[in-house]
Amino acid sequence: FELPLDGNRRKMKWVLIQGSGKYSLGSFDGTEFKEETPRYSCDVGPNFYATQTWANTDTGDGRRIQTAWMRGSAFPGMPFSQQITFPCELTLRTTPKGPRIFREPIHEITHLHERHDTWTNRTLKDNEVLPLEPSGELFHIRAEVRIPEGATLTFNLRGVPLILTTNTIASGTDPTHVATEIKTVEILVDRGSIEAFVNRGEVSSSRFVIPNESGLSLKAEGGPVTIQSLTRYKLK
Repeated sequence: FELPLDGNRRKMKWVLIQGSGKYSLGSFDGTEFKEETPRYSCDVGPNFYATQTWANTDTGDGRRIQTAWMRGSAFPGMPFSQQITFPCELTLRTTPKGPRIFREPIHEITHLHERHDTWTNRTLKDNEVLPLEPSGELFHIRAEVRIPEGATLTFNLRGVPLILTTNTIASGTDPTHVATEIKTVEILVDRGSIEAFVNRGEVSSSRFVIPNESGLSLKAEGGPVTIQSLTRYKLK
Protein backbone atom coordinates (compact mmCIF):
# COMPACT_ATOMS: atom_id res chain seq x y z
CA PHE A 1 0.00 0.00 0.00
CA GLU A 2 1.00 3.66 -0.32
CA LEU A 3 1.48 6.25 2.43
CA PRO A 4 2.13 9.99 2.08
CA LEU A 5 5.35 11.20 3.69
CA ASP A 6 4.49 13.69 6.45
CA GLY A 7 0.96 13.88 5.08
CA ASN A 8 2.09 15.23 1.70
CA ARG A 9 0.26 13.28 -1.01
CA ARG A 10 2.74 14.53 -3.59
CA LYS A 11 5.36 12.46 -1.75
CA MET A 12 3.90 8.95 -1.72
CA LYS A 13 5.94 5.88 -0.82
CA TRP A 14 5.03 2.22 -1.19
CA VAL A 15 5.14 0.00 1.89
CA LEU A 16 5.55 -3.78 1.91
CA ILE A 17 4.87 -5.60 5.19
CA GLN A 18 6.21 -9.12 5.69
CA GLY A 19 4.35 -11.84 7.58
CA SER A 20 6.68 -11.14 10.51
CA GLY A 21 5.31 -7.61 10.78
CA LYS A 22 8.51 -6.06 9.46
CA TYR A 23 8.17 -3.49 6.70
CA SER A 24 10.28 -1.88 4.02
CA LEU A 25 9.76 1.17 1.81
CA GLY A 26 10.26 1.26 -1.92
CA SER A 27 8.74 1.66 -5.36
CA PHE A 28 6.09 -0.45 -7.07
CA ASP A 29 5.21 -0.41 -10.77
CA GLY A 30 2.17 -2.68 -10.50
CA THR A 31 4.28 -5.82 -10.99
CA GLU A 32 7.52 -5.50 -9.07
CA PHE A 33 8.28 -4.00 -5.66
CA LYS A 34 11.83 -2.67 -5.30
CA GLU A 35 13.07 -2.25 -1.75
CA GLU A 36 14.81 1.02 -1.01
CA THR A 37 15.30 0.55 2.75
CA PRO A 38 16.18 -2.18 5.22
CA ARG A 39 13.29 -3.96 6.94
CA TYR A 40 12.09 -2.34 10.13
CA SER A 41 9.72 -3.55 12.84
CA CYS A 42 6.17 -2.21 12.86
CA ASP A 43 5.99 -3.23 16.52
CA VAL A 44 8.68 -4.51 18.90
CA GLY A 45 6.43 -6.56 21.18
CA PRO A 46 6.70 -10.35 21.56
CA ASN A 47 3.26 -11.21 20.16
CA PHE A 48 2.94 -9.12 16.98
CA TYR A 49 2.55 -11.13 13.75
CA ALA A 50 0.57 -11.56 10.50
CA THR A 51 -0.67 -7.99 10.14
CA GLN A 52 -3.54 -6.82 8.01
CA THR A 53 -4.33 -3.28 6.92
CA TRP A 54 -7.13 -1.52 5.14
CA ALA A 55 -7.89 1.93 3.78
CA ASN A 56 -10.61 3.67 5.74
CA THR A 57 -12.54 4.46 2.58
CA ASP A 58 -16.03 4.35 4.10
CA THR A 59 -15.34 7.52 6.07
CA GLY A 60 -13.49 9.16 3.21
CA ASP A 61 -10.53 10.12 5.39
CA GLY A 62 -8.08 7.75 3.71
CA ARG A 63 -6.46 6.52 6.92
CA ARG A 64 -4.43 3.31 6.70
CA ILE A 65 -5.58 1.13 9.63
CA GLN A 66 -3.63 -1.88 10.89
CA THR A 67 -4.29 -4.81 13.20
CA ALA A 68 -2.10 -7.82 13.94
CA TRP A 69 -2.51 -11.34 15.22
CA MET A 70 -1.22 -11.59 18.78
CA ARG A 71 0.54 -14.88 18.23
CA GLY A 72 0.94 -17.01 21.34
CA SER A 73 -2.02 -15.63 23.27
CA ALA A 74 -3.88 -18.42 25.06
CA PHE A 75 -6.92 -18.13 27.33
CA PRO A 76 -7.49 -21.16 29.58
CA GLY A 77 -11.11 -22.22 29.89
CA MET A 78 -12.34 -19.87 27.15
CA PRO A 79 -14.23 -21.03 24.02
CA PHE A 80 -11.80 -19.17 21.75
CA SER A 81 -8.09 -18.98 21.02
CA GLN A 82 -5.78 -16.03 20.31
CA GLN A 83 -6.70 -12.37 19.80
CA ILE A 84 -6.15 -9.32 17.57
CA THR A 85 -4.43 -6.06 18.54
CA PHE A 86 -6.27 -2.79 18.86
CA PRO A 87 -6.65 -1.02 15.48
CA CYS A 88 -3.91 1.55 14.85
CA GLU A 89 -3.47 4.24 12.24
CA LEU A 90 -0.24 4.05 10.25
CA THR A 91 1.53 7.22 9.13
CA LEU A 92 4.89 7.74 7.42
CA ARG A 93 7.02 10.46 9.01
CA THR A 94 10.46 11.93 8.55
CA THR A 95 12.95 11.09 11.31
CA PRO A 96 16.68 11.86 11.72
CA LYS A 97 17.36 8.35 10.35
CA GLY A 98 14.98 8.61 7.40
CA PRO A 99 11.26 7.95 6.90
CA ARG A 100 9.64 5.53 9.35
CA ILE A 101 6.16 4.20 10.01
CA PHE A 102 4.48 5.42 13.18
CA ARG A 103 1.58 3.50 14.81
CA GLU A 104 -1.05 5.18 17.00
CA PRO A 105 -4.37 3.86 18.33
CA ILE A 106 -7.29 5.05 16.23
CA HIS A 107 -9.14 8.00 17.76
CA GLU A 108 -12.42 6.05 17.87
CA ILE A 109 -11.11 4.30 20.99
CA THR A 110 -12.02 7.50 22.83
CA HIS A 111 -15.68 6.44 22.40
CA LEU A 112 -14.95 3.79 25.04
CA HIS A 113 -13.79 6.34 27.62
CA GLU A 114 -15.63 6.46 30.91
CA ARG A 115 -14.44 8.35 34.00
CA HIS A 116 -10.95 9.75 34.09
CA ASP A 117 -8.42 11.40 36.39
CA THR A 118 -5.58 13.75 35.45
CA TRP A 119 -2.25 14.56 37.08
CA THR A 120 -0.06 17.51 36.04
CA ASN A 121 3.41 18.78 36.91
CA ARG A 122 4.28 15.98 39.32
CA THR A 123 7.92 15.18 40.06
CA LEU A 124 8.46 11.69 41.42
CA LYS A 125 11.52 11.34 43.62
CA ASP A 126 13.75 8.27 43.55
CA ASN A 127 11.66 5.23 44.65
CA GLU A 128 8.49 7.32 44.92
CA VAL A 129 5.25 5.59 43.86
CA LEU A 130 2.25 7.42 42.39
CA PRO A 131 -1.01 5.42 42.60
CA LEU A 132 -3.24 5.90 39.54
CA GLU A 133 -6.15 3.51 40.15
CA PRO A 134 -6.85 0.89 42.84
CA SER A 135 -9.02 -1.47 40.76
CA GLY A 136 -10.43 -2.23 37.32
CA GLU A 137 -9.48 -4.16 34.17
CA LEU A 138 -9.66 -1.86 31.14
CA PHE A 139 -7.67 1.37 30.85
CA HIS A 140 -6.35 3.98 28.43
CA ILE A 141 -3.40 6.08 29.63
CA ARG A 142 -1.89 9.12 27.95
CA ALA A 143 1.13 10.87 29.44
CA GLU A 144 3.84 13.44 28.79
CA VAL A 145 7.00 12.61 30.70
CA ARG A 146 10.57 13.73 31.27
CA ILE A 147 12.94 10.90 32.20
CA PRO A 148 16.53 12.07 32.81
CA GLU A 149 19.55 9.96 31.92
CA GLY A 150 20.05 7.21 34.49
CA ALA A 151 16.43 7.24 35.69
CA THR A 152 13.63 4.79 34.96
CA LEU A 153 9.87 5.14 35.05
CA THR A 154 7.96 1.92 35.65
CA PHE A 155 4.24 1.59 35.00
CA ASN A 156 2.76 -1.18 37.16
CA LEU A 157 -0.19 -2.27 35.01
CA ARG A 158 -2.24 -4.70 37.08
CA GLY A 159 0.98 -6.31 38.27
CA VAL A 160 2.70 -6.21 34.87
CA PRO A 161 5.70 -3.85 34.45
CA LEU A 162 6.25 -1.48 31.54
CA ILE A 163 9.68 0.15 31.95
CA LEU A 164 10.80 3.39 30.28
CA THR A 165 14.14 5.18 30.35
CA THR A 166 15.25 8.31 28.51
CA ASN A 167 15.25 6.40 25.22
CA THR A 168 14.25 2.76 25.78
CA ILE A 169 11.02 0.83 26.30
CA ALA A 170 10.70 -2.67 27.76
CA SER A 171 7.38 -4.52 27.81
CA GLY A 172 7.85 -8.28 27.97
CA THR A 173 11.12 -8.05 26.01
CA ASP A 174 14.63 -6.69 26.43
CA PRO A 175 14.75 -2.87 26.24
CA THR A 176 14.23 -1.47 22.75
CA HIS A 177 16.09 1.70 21.78
CA VAL A 178 14.04 4.71 20.68
CA ALA A 179 15.81 7.08 18.29
CA THR A 180 14.72 10.21 20.12
CA GLU A 181 14.11 11.07 23.77
CA ILE A 182 10.84 9.59 25.03
CA LYS A 183 8.43 12.45 25.66
CA THR A 184 4.99 10.86 25.34
CA VAL A 185 3.57 7.45 26.16
CA GLU A 186 0.14 5.98 25.43
CA ILE A 187 -0.98 2.65 26.89
CA LEU A 188 -4.01 0.41 26.29
CA VAL A 189 -4.66 -2.19 28.99
CA ASP A 190 -7.14 -4.92 28.04
CA ARG A 191 -8.06 -8.19 29.77
CA GLY A 192 -5.44 -10.09 27.78
CA SER A 193 -3.02 -7.49 26.44
CA ILE A 194 -0.94 -4.39 27.04
CA GLU A 195 -0.13 -2.16 24.06
CA ALA A 196 2.24 0.77 24.51
CA PHE A 197 3.18 3.61 22.16
CA VAL A 198 5.95 6.16 22.71
CA ASN A 199 6.49 9.48 20.94
CA ARG A 200 3.13 9.35 19.13
CA GLY A 201 3.83 5.91 17.75
CA GLU A 202 7.53 6.16 16.91
CA VAL A 203 7.86 2.80 18.67
CA SER A 204 5.01 0.51 19.73
CA SER A 205 5.03 -2.71 21.73
CA SER A 206 2.12 -5.18 21.78
CA ARG A 207 2.16 -7.82 24.48
CA PHE A 208 -0.14 -10.69 25.44
CA VAL A 209 -0.56 -11.01 29.19
CA ILE A 210 -3.26 -12.04 31.64
CA PRO A 211 -2.78 -9.69 34.60
CA ASN A 212 -3.07 -11.20 38.06
CA GLU A 213 -3.54 -8.01 40.07
CA SER A 214 -5.75 -4.93 40.15
CA GLY A 215 -4.77 -1.31 39.98
CA LEU A 216 -2.27 0.95 38.27
CA SER A 217 0.70 2.89 39.62
CA LEU A 218 3.94 4.62 38.63
CA LYS A 219 7.38 4.38 40.20
CA ALA A 220 10.53 6.40 39.60
CA GLU A 221 13.95 4.92 40.21
CA GLY A 222 17.50 6.14 39.75
CA GLY A 223 16.54 9.79 40.07
CA PRO A 224 13.55 12.13 39.84
CA VAL A 225 11.13 11.76 36.94
CA THR A 226 8.71 14.51 35.87
CA ILE A 227 5.12 13.71 34.91
CA GLN A 228 4.20 16.80 32.94
CA SER A 229 0.69 15.45 32.41
CA LEU A 230 -1.04 12.09 32.72
CA THR A 231 -4.66 11.14 32.11
CA ARG A 232 -6.02 7.73 33.05
CA TYR A 233 -9.34 6.67 31.51
CA LYS A 234 -11.41 3.71 32.48
CA LEU A 235 -12.82 1.97 29.41
CA LYS A 236 -16.21 0.46 28.72
